[in-house]
Amino acid sequence: MKWSLQGKVALITGGTKGIGLAIVNEFLSLGASVVIIARNQHDIDLDIAHWQKKGQQIWIVAADLTDYDNYQKLTTQLQLEKLDILVNNVGGNFPKKFIEYSVEEIHQIFNLNLFSVIRLTQLLFEPLKKANGAVVINISSIAGFEDVGTGSIYAITKAALIQLTKSLAIEWAPYKIRVNSVAPWFTSTGRINTLLQDEKLQDFVISNTPMNRIASPEEIANAVAYLAMPTSSYITGETIKVDGGFSANAK
Repeated sequence: MKWSLQGKVALITGGTKGIGLAIVNEFLSLGASVVIIARNQHDIDLDIAHWQKKGQQIWIVAADLTDYDNYQKLTTQLQLEKLDILVNNVGGNFPKKFIEYSVEEIHQIFNLNLFSVIRLTQLLFEPLKKANGAVVINISSIAGFEDVGTGSIYAITKAALIQLTKSLAIEWAPYKIRVNSVAPWFTSTGRINTLLQDEKLQDFVISNTPMNRIASPEEIANAVAYLAMPTSSYITGETIKVDGGFSANAK
C-alpha cells in the first residue's frame, strides 16, 4: 500500500497552530482534502491564503467547539456527505495545583479536551459510516498515562480519551470505522515552549527522555498520518506513544 491520502477527506479540529497545523500540512502533502475547525478567526485568515495559493483543497470553519448549542448548525455548515478521517486534536490546559482549580476551570478543561470530542464524533457518525473504511484519531497525551507535571485535570481528560478510543473501536468496528489515538510527550508548540521556560520542568523533561530532546509537531503528525492511511488497516483501539522513549525509561 502507498504512503498516501490521495482522494481522502479529513476533518481536523484545532488545525491552525501547533500539532494541529503540522497534521494539516502533512495531510495536504499526502493528497488529502482537508476541512479545519478552529476558533481563532485571525489565524484562519492568515493560513487559508497560504494554502490556497498552492492550489490545495482546504476549507476552514470558524467555530467554538465548547458551544454545544451550535453543533447542529455546525454539522449543516460542514455539508459532509462522507468523511474518511476525523482527527480530534483540539485541546488546552492551564496547569495548577489540584486544590486551586475552580469549578468553572474544571468545566472549561473538560469541555475543550473531552466533551467536545465526544459530541463532535457522535454528530459525524453518519458521514464516517458512509466512507466505508473511515478512521477516527484522537490526540491524547502521555499525561493520560503518567503524571508529567501538567496538572491532574488535564491528565484526567487525556486518560479518558485513551479509554474512549478503546471502547469506540469495539463499538464501531462493525461499521468499518477504526478508532486510534496518539499520545505525544512534550512537543515544541507555542504553549509547551512557554511551559518549558520553567527550568525545573525543562530539566525533568530532557533528563527523562532517552532521545534527549523535545519532539517537533511534525513528528507527531507523522504518527497521525500513518494511522489515517490504509497502510494501518488492521490497527484499531490502540494508542501510539510518541515520546522519545520516556514511557520505556522506568526509573
